[in-house]
Amino acid sequence: MLHTYRVYRYDHLEAPAVTAGSAAVLIGAQNGLFPDMGLAVPGEMGGLWAGEKKVCDGFFLAVDDVPLTAADACEQDPVQTAFHYRMQKEGLHIVRRQAIPDGVSGVVIDLEIENLKNAPRMVEISFTVRTDILTVAAASGEDGLELGRDVGEYDEATQAFYARDSRNPWHAVWGAGVGCRVLQSDLPASVYGFGNTQGKGINGRLFYRLRLAAGARSGMRLFVAGGYGSRTKAEDALFELREHASEMIARKTERLKRLMSESNAAMPDELLTRCFNWTKITGDWLTRELPQGGLAMCSDLPEHPSLYGEGWARAMSARLPLGGGERVQRMLSTLVELSERAQLAPGRLARSVSLGGRVLQAGGPRESALFVWLVHRTLLYTGDRAFAKRMLPATGLCISYLRRATRNFEDVRQDIADVVALALEGQAYILRLTGADDGGIREALLRLPAQADELPENAPLEVAASWHGRQGHVEQMVGCLSQMARESLNGVPGAVRARDMEAGVLLASRAAAGFVWPVAQSLFGIQPDAGSKTLTFAPHTPIGWDGWSIERVALGGGELSVSSERVSPSSARYTVKMTEPGWRVVCQDGSEHELAGELTLVLGD
Repeated sequence: MLHTYRVYRYDHLEAPAVTAGSAAVLIGAQNGLFPDMGLAVPGEMGGLWAGEKKVCDGFFLAVDDVPLTAADACEQDPVQTAFHYRMQKEGLHIVRRQAIPDGVSGVVIDLEIENLKNAPRMVEISFTVRTDILTVAAASGEDGLELGRDVGEYDEATQAFYARDSRNPWHAVWGAGVGCRVLQSDLPASVYGFGNTQGKGINGRLFYRLRLAAGARSGMRLFVAGGYGSRTKAEDALFELREHASEMIARKTERLKRLMSESNAAMPDELLTRCFNWTKITGDWLTRELPQGGLAMCSDLPEHPSLYGEGWARAMSARLPLGGGERVQRMLSTLVELSERAQLAPGRLARSVSLGGRVLQAGGPRESALFVWLVHRTLLYTGDRAFAKRMLPATGLCISYLRRATRNFEDVRQDIADVVALALEGQAYILRLTGADDGGIREALLRLPAQADELPENAPLEVAASWHGRQGHVEQMVGCLSQMARESLNGVPGAVRARDMEAGVLLASRAAAGFVWPVAQSLFGIQPDAGSKTLTFAPHTPIGWDGWSIERVALGGGELSVSSERVSPSSARYTVKMTEPGWRVVCQDGSEHELAGELTLVLGD
């Protein structure tokens, strides 16, 4: 199934490429190279990162003394990134594939070499890693640590190179799979055929030999890992990769197959379809398991290696229509735990958290209001009363904090008035869902001024798309979405761009929300309340479209599927299926229908 999401690129291969896992991320270019890139630490934000620690600037290969300097094509799918090299003069076709298994602080590199000649041959492979072991905080002089020059050595017993920062206990390791013996190792002054990237790293090079039958293919597996506190942990990690990398990648493949089957959309516009479905992958790339437990989203890649951050609530909310309700619940629980551990004032929550789980910045009234809003929005999709009860103490403290900060909601700043209103609406819902009285919250809500819903002048595409969707201007909304899809990161359809993304940012977690929500709510018309098992249904079928479909949207304890089929220039037939009993559908015209398995409606646009 995952091959249907594969993307090939043949031009503009200088564009960035991302390969990510839940504990590490590798950032380079689609030509297979690792240029100095990034602004947070100038030129140092690319390469392999394992949590907070950078492991290396990249790795470099040569075959029969010919450096693989620029790929002819880049292949990207949800699990791995591949680079194709046509070496016609040498009679070889080489494919380099790289993947990061879940929970692994390193990358698995598969090198496949095809012999295009009608005679057996032997090829020699050199594998060089350019280390650059650091943290952003240390490189920026923010935590009192001083970066040292990297030092490294080859170990014959384990057939691997080891490196560390000379001033800090940060270790890296690289080598090949079991059965690939090292012919020679060295520490060259520069990477042959590539030159050196900037920084205080070393070059550790290993040589291997591979036998190829006539017209046949053969390959080898390589590993780079790091971020460990000791040499022993690095050795253990390499052993684990050598023994179990295949099973790890297979498990990740199966997980991503399930992920892509959820909220699977099909639209006549192929670009919109790919972009919508790929947002599940880019969201997965930005999701991290914390060392002490818990789940969170990176704010962006690669510039600010931190969790939550700018637009965190918007970022997490985009997971809900894509089947991520349980994950969002884990992220919200993690945020509460991290804030409590940091002993923040009651009702205040962390706004930015390090990848190691340390609170970097405390939020204010806006963040507390957005927390309550997101708990509410999550419950609309999951209907999880047990989760609502667990969150009620935290949302209650947030509302109390907002009450104090706004003089009992009599003095609400204009810039947060909208989110305060959303928070009060959300708290009222949470109270009702848990069987508590929401009268006091509703009274406070009445004291807030009404919010105008007007489209700002020169509004960003994501704002315009949402506004047009709410107004029922579906064709204008689709126009905004199409432009957003065209402006995605080249070669990565779901890497939606947003006007507020800073220079140097490749992926911003918050950007996808401006694409996902208009499609889910205003095109597919899905506006659920899983707590009451009610689906407010307001779909549209744009002019020129014969129909669309979305399958397996997780709602409550079941899955919703909806499809559209045009029956006239101004109306469409909608088929709604739900696997959980007891749901009802409320249409825009006020009509209500029981959803007993399947329901067919003809609605005008």
